[in-house]
Amino acid sequence: MGRIISGALIGMVLTFVFYFIPVVNSIAPLLGGLLAGYYADGGFEGGLKSGILMTVFMIIPVFLLGGILGAVLRNSPVLGGFIVASTLIVALVIIIYTAITGIIGSVIGALLTERKSY
Repeated sequence: MGRIISGALIGMVLTFVFYFIPVVNSIAPLLGGLLAGYYADGGFEGGLKSGILMTVFMIIPVFLLGGILGAVLRNSPVLGGFIVASTLIVALVIIIYTAITGIIGSVIGALLTERKSY
């Protein structure tokens, strides 16, 4: 269980870093998930757990960044309310995208590790 949690943390940090690289950001959760699953080394079940934990850990910084953006732009004239409301929607879209591709990447990474041992 320790490798699954540490794999999920590694995957979350690397996904967050990959989101800031211009071309790589479109597949950032997949790459982070691959590395998380590869490190977790628990087969399909370990990869699935690592991907789900990576998603749970990724929710925290996304909502923090969305909350900061909403707080800063809340008092903007005309579009302030629209921007605050849309940050929640954008945060949910990012989380759903990260969840789906991160879990797929984590399972693939764990299966690659399992396949390597044969």
